[in-house]
Amino acid sequence: MKRFLYVIAVLVVTLLFSSCGTETVSIEDCEWKMRTVMRNNIDAVQNENDFVIVVGEADEVYPNAKIVELTLTAKEGKLIVTDVTNGKKYDGTYEVMKQTPNSIDYEVSIHGTKGYATVAPTEYYDGTEIPTLPINLGEYSLYFIPKESSNSN
Repeated sequence: MKRFLYVIAVLVVTLLFSSCGTETVSIEDCEWKMRTVMRNNIDAVQNENDFVIVVGEADEVYPNAKIVELTLTAKEGKLIVTDVTNGKKYDGTYEVMKQTPNSIDYEVSIHGTKGYATVAPTEYYDGTEIPTLPINLGEYSLYFIPKESSNSN
């Protein structure tokens, strides 16, 4: 009986440790804030400072970028993108395409434009790691981080 209990205890501990760190963040788990909007067509950009066209807050790296506060929320297959700066809302949809232990890929449609998104952790140079949400929509890519995140990398 002791051997049986020992085997059960080892299995439980193994399962607990094997699941540590495998929690995947989904698009629904956060209210997201936009960090940058970038052009996808690099060849069309004349000046490298024009590659990033919109930022969520002032950024000396992108002095020509317009500042726009944009948030994204998701629930039950529906997206809402809110342009706080200009007082506009855009509806959309999302559907899971693929899930791995560290990421979830989505097919999205926002304001009639179809694209793809992924929620996955990003590790920065200082060792911090936060979930990120890049969305590729036609001519542009939008990059989101959790709204409560103060990481300024």
